[in-house]
Amino acid sequence: MKYLAIDTSNTHVSIAVAVDERFFSSTLPVVNGHSEETLPLIQRLLADSGIGLAELDGIIYGQGPGAFTGLRIGCGIAQGLALAHDLPLIPVPTLDVIAFQSGAPAVQVVMDARMNEVYTASYRDGVALTPITLQARGELTVPADIPVLAGDCAQELTCPGKTVYELRPDAASYIRLVRRGGYAAVAPEAAGLLYIRDKVALTAAEQQARKHG
Repeated sequence: MKYLAIDTSNTHVSIAVAVDERFFSSTLPVVNGHSEETLPLIQRLLADSGIGLAELDGIIYGQGPGAFTGLRIGCGIAQGLALAHDLPLIPVPTLDVIAFQSGAPAVQVVMDARMNEVYTASYRDGVALTPITLQARGELTVPADIPVLAGDCAQELTCPGKTVYELRPDAASYIRLVRRGGYAAVAPEAAGLLYIRDKVALTAAEQQARKHG
């Protein structure tokens, strides 16, 4: 099957096109903004693959959580392409992909949520044991029976005795994960995001309150 995968959940943009077992992928740091860099990368990889958008079986996108602006841009691009070519969309949580990439039977996944917080969830054999929650970095607790910590800010956290993998979601891994099953396609107009937290910035008063306790 043929898929396009889009991840714009962090400081990089990751795009992949799969034509059966052939993968064409690229992950680049965002320099000029997700909106300026995502579409040209999609166009280049489609050209490399030799297929057009209308030939795809679906478009996979990072549902979140992650960087708010990036997520909205990625979802919007996926929706626009899907509507224009009558394609289904497949939303996938970003933390699911990191758990898959880690290759660990049991893993605690973390993603930078800014404001000194992380998004986190526990996984065993690819299945989420807990819902994705928001925790302060200094208060993160990892269950004793989970030996691995993985994510885009994993190396910045203090978790003695854990194996640490610094990972960010990779678009090719979205495709591999979806091919294993368990992720439902939705109509483009029904596509949504998994924010976890609606608030994107602290007020000045809240910043001062955090500094003083």
